[in-house]
Order: sequence, then C-alpha cells, then structure tokens
Amino acid sequence: MPLFGWTDADVYQVADRAHQLYLQGRYREASILFEGLVAVDPESRYCGNALAGCLMSLGDASRAVQVLNRLLARYSDDLEGRVRRCEALLQLGRVGEAAADLQTLRQRNARSHVQRLELRMEAARSGLLPAS
Repeated sequence: MPLFGWTDADVYQVADRAHQLYLQGRYREASILFEGLVAVDPESRYCGNALAGCLMSLGDASRAVQVLNRLLARYSDDLEGRVRRCEALLQLGRVGEAAADLQTLRQRNARSHVQRLELRMEAARSGLLPAS
C-alpha cells in the first residue's frame, strides 16, 4: 500500500515512466524515480527489484545488494530479487554469499536462472568476471 497519499495508479504511472527511461539506457534518471517509488511504496517488489537493476546497470552492485537485502528480508520467496542479488554479489567478488543464494534457487527449482548463474559463478571463481 503506497504512502503519502499516493495511489496504486500514481505508483504505476511513475514506474512506467521509470521503466521507459531504463529501456532508453537512462539508468541514473530511472534509478532516481525508482528510489522515490521505493520510499513511497516500500512493499513493492517490482520497484525494489527495478531499483536494484538500475543500480547494477550504473555499476553500483554494493548498493543494489543493500536494496535487495531489504527486499528479501521482507519477501524471502522473491526469486527475481534472489537472482539479482546473486549476480550483484558475484560482481562484488562475494562468491560465498552468492553461492548461498544459488543454493536457494536450486532448492526452488529455478532451473533457467541456476544454469546461467552457475556459469557466472564459475567465471567469478576463475577471475573472469569483471569487477564492478
């Protein structure tokens, strides 16, 4: 439920604009809008995940992990958030923590994500993933 007198329709309208900015590669502007939306609607899984995605596109994996930690504390079953956090942790070289997320994804049968993340995990362990 949005705060500060915002309606779901208000949140949707701003989120749609932020998504369009993201698709245009305007990650800074999109992240500013999504950050505001997370403040207005802290329970929104979409806005939290979208903000984290923008932050990762801006090369700020550390801040993305913070956003995703808050999201996953509230919604531990959020697969998109767990996948994105695993990717951010790998970018940061925090392979052990990423492995824990990967194990959770395996247990939840997120096969398409698991295969891709296993390759990224191997690349990280081999030092082939670029640092953020």
